[in-house]
Amino acid sequence: MGAGTYGDAAYRFLVPDAPHHKRTDRDLFPALDSTRAATLNVFRARPGVQRPSLISSWSGSIDHLLLSFPSYGVHSAELTAGYRSVIDAMRPGTRFVVVHHASDRETVSAWFSGHPAENVSYVPMPDYVDFTDWAEDGYLALVDLDDAAGSLTYLLEPWSFPRSGDSLIADNVEEHTSVRASQAPLVFQGGNCLIGDDFWLLGTDYFLDTLELIRSGELPVSVPAGRTEVEFVRELFSRHVDSARELQLVGTKRPLGLKKYYATVTDGEYFLDLPGGGTGDLQPIFHIDMFVTLAGPGDDGRFRVLVGSPDLADATLGTTSPFSLQSAYDEIAAEFAQRGFAVERNPLVHRPEITQELSFAALREFAGTADGAELREVVAAFAAAGAVDDTPIQVRSWHHITWNNCLVENSSSAGRTVYLPTFGHGDQADLAVIDDEMEQLWTGLGFTVVRLADFNAFASRLGVVHCIKKYLGRGA
Repeated sequence: MGAGTYGDAAYRFLVPDAPHHKRTDRDLFPALDSTRAATLNVFRARPGVQRPSLISSWSGSIDHLLLSFPSYGVHSAELTAGYRSVIDAMRPGTRFVVVHHASDRETVSAWFSGHPAENVSYVPMPDYVDFTDWAEDGYLALVDLDDAAGSLTYLLEPWSFPRSGDSLIADNVEEHTSVRASQAPLVFQGGNCLIGDDFWLLGTDYFLDTLELIRSGELPVSVPAGRTEVEFVRELFSRHVDSARELQLVGTKRPLGLKKYYATVTDGEYFLDLPGGGTGDLQPIFHIDMFVTLAGPGDDGRFRVLVGSPDLADATLGTTSPFSLQSAYDEIAAEFAQRGFAVERNPLVHRPEITQELSFAALREFAGTADGAELREVVAAFAAAGAVDDTPIQVRSWHHITWNNCLVENSSSAGRTVYLPTFGHGDQADLAVIDDEMEQLWTGLGFTVVRLADFNAFASRLGVVHCIKKYLGRGA
């Protein structure tokens, strides 16, 4: 669990108006021992999948998409604008699987009026079932290379997925479409995976989580004699996830060490910083699709990868991001270069939002409770800096705004197109300069840029456009 995981009571006290349905949210279950946890899982591996092969993150035309539209999004103008910009940007002929609450069918179906009705498969969920719009994460999409017809796509779920009711989506999709659901005794989320040509990337945090659950007995597997745990986990990923591509891990060599809370005093102002929203243990952001983008081979044959850089954003905007973990991005970019990738760096914003102002006395009182124990260190730091009872403390919650989280189409038939979120709108109008800079970067790589709607409402919930879809099929 990364630095971005906050105790529920303390976080709600400090950020009372935090957006719901963040990409990092998970249900608050009581602690379960491995025996009780096992009763919640029905292992649904499909032994008929002989040679699993993940659907590419970049290669080929975008032919088939899974989208997920819960009621909270359908009835939010900000979120709806983002959804519809993706739907409208997809070329005629694109097929869709659309998960939605049953009562929203009429509204959602109207969004697809520009696409042939036969290209849209609707998957109704009961109105009483909660799920999110983060369609990327609850599963991986793959095909079986031994399926000569190539007609079936599988949604492979991890051993558990404790975020709202998203773990119900794959089964419901299977009931209403030709897509099949399966499961693996592994820990992963779709957003922490990116699929290249002869390789696929997995964020290091989830590889280590898998190791920990094997050691604790919570995963129903035993390491065979003569193999190390690391070797066996790699074998499991090859057996269940991708049999041909090389698994490469993405992360730093050492834990990032970002604390949950910092006391910052600047020019007489007191700030309580919560910088780790969305940060992992060995990843500067909890999912690699938030700071890494695969673009495909360049003219020299080297595979091109974009890696975000908060320093580049600060240089453009004239800002300072003291908790950006720039060295982590640099380390990961250097590792890609060492592996032979052609690395491009692009701006990535780490931006604070003032969530509330409270008195030092109120903060100190809460820190004196059991729920606020983790805040005692910052209270002491504020007191040492001269804070008194009526000193105003401004709470700053930080989140990432990233253009890496986009849709890439590198196709011999449809050409090269990138679908970019935009952020230079309203209160974030200063980001328009980076919208322009990112368009120039991708144009320089030989891509046509399609600008999507304002995705700030998604970024504040720790995700962007790559998070709200799942590639189910690619063309040539």
